[in-house]
Amino acid sequence: MRFHFATAASTAFGILASTLAFADDVPPQWTGLYMGLGVTGSHLETDQYSPAQLGFSGYQAATYGGTHFYGFVQGGADLQLGKAVLGLRLRHEMTGSDGDHFLKVDEVVSSNAVAITTLSARIGYLLQPRILVYANAGPALGQFNYSSVDERWNLVDASLDASRLGVAVGAGAEYRLSEHVSMFAEYTHTNFSKDSSTFNYGDAYPANWTYEFKHRLDSVQMGMNIRF
Repeated sequence: MRFHFATAASTAFGILASTLAFADDVPPQWTGLYMGLGVTGSHLETDQYSPAQLGFSGYQAATYGGTHFYGFVQGGADLQLGKAVLGLRLRHEMTGSDGDHFLKVDEVVSSNAVAITTLSARIGYLLQPRILVYANAGPALGQFNYSSVDERWNLVDASLDASRLGVAVGAGAEYRLSEHVSMFAEYTHTNFSKDSSTFNYGDAYPANWTYEFKHRLDSVQMGMNIRF
């Protein structure tokens, strides 16, 4: 028993020592595919405008915002060219947080980016064999939920879902813990295009009312990639 235990311990130590020596002697290669997951802390800011309709003049409804937390999954591919790394990444973020809202007379209107999908091209530079700094940019698709509730007279209780196109730009750093595992941190700013959505209030007057929405999202992401 002692012999087998000593042999096993010696073998494990030898494997660990070989792994550490390999990590020191052989720089990790960044070319390949990866999948990852992580968390995001974001601040969403919304400009909401009410265009002229039904004889009423247009007016700026509000500028409002709040902090939201997302979970995300991603996948991508990198190509290493010397100290440069080129890549393409697809990321999908989702949140279960409540929307941001404001009170317009007796109506509470809210908006929330419940899901964001981004396709980003990135270019990076290896400060060290294990440390990559990078910038990225690409199109984004946001899935938004809007609601309108009359809390005084209970005449209005409506919600709708809408998609918004945007552009995301960011910068970050990634550190290779091993040949197959890396950690990263990133900042991303996403600017969504202005678009309109119309609430259907049913029997209330007016039966329909249109708002224009413009969204900006500032996010800090942290996560882990598994590389193949």
